Amino acid sequence: MQEQKRPKISLILESFSQLEKAYRDLKKNLSLGKEEFISNKLLQDKARVDFNLAFESSMRVCRHLSALYQVKTTSRDCLQKIGQLVGMEKGQSFEKVAEFYVKYRDLKEDIPAEELYELLNLSLDLFRDYAQKVVEFIKRETNNPLLIDFDLLKEKASRVKESVKKINFVLSQGEEEFCKSPMYYDRVKYFYQVAYDSLFDICKHLAPKFGIKKFGDDCLLRMVEAGVIPEDYREVIVDMISLKNKLISTWDISQKELYNSLLRVREVLELIIQEIAKSLKRLIEERKGQ
Repeated sequence: MQEQKRPKISLILESFSQLEKAYRDLKKNLSLGKEEFISNKLLQDKARVDFNLAFESSMRVCRHLSALYQVKTTSRDCLQKIGQLVGMEKGQSFEKVAEFYVKYRDLKEDIPAEELYELLNLSLDLFRDYAQKVVEFIKRETNNPLLIDFDLLKEKASRVKESVKKINFVLSQGEEEFCKSPMYYDRVKYFYQVAYDSLFDICKHLAPKFGIKKFGDDCLLRMVEAGVIPEDYREVIVDMISLKNKLISTWDISQKELYNSLLRVREVLELIIQEIAKSLKRLIEERKGQ
């Protein structure tokens, strides 16, 4: 039996993250007023870049959904048709926005300032409503109110597991053999970076689900602060981050230091995933109970 196709949640979230950034910038610049906008060429140029980003981010989701739900579309009517699919009341207004994009996507093309201002004001509400309706539609279709990309989590967890297995094999050769062999040294660095980056991708995807809104390289530590990962892991996570930073910023880490660092952190990688999974299960159960 053929497996039913599912929306690529990470693609949708990533695209809408770009759309949100463009939307915020457009809204900020348009709030300066029509007179200031029309008289400021730099403001117009910036707004055109943001508009293109907003349109292209929306189209990325649109093309994905049109293929998934077998809706025949073109670049001119995709947003309009998918808007109708997800329940937008004003989806037909996308026709004018799409025509504008096709005509003026080349930033070298001159645009009357008033026409640009009016079009951007129309676009703001459309892009916002489109993103909201798509998200609501996907939540209903997938019965996944938190928009968790389980495929991504499974893939990244598998990469961590495989990388840890390879790290363990290298370390099992013993410190003396490890320090003598440049091949072991180089390969185990790569395996650790794959494992850490995969764990970080899990953290980056799930952090907002736990209400962690602002984070960077400290994502795992923010999860400790939020109670997603037990406090007992804080110290070793600091060591993991430190090791990662050393490996990407300098080659000046001795074989002995790398060997001993990996002995300390290798098993923790999978344990942290297990702790995140426990917290995620609780979160899903809490959401179902609401």
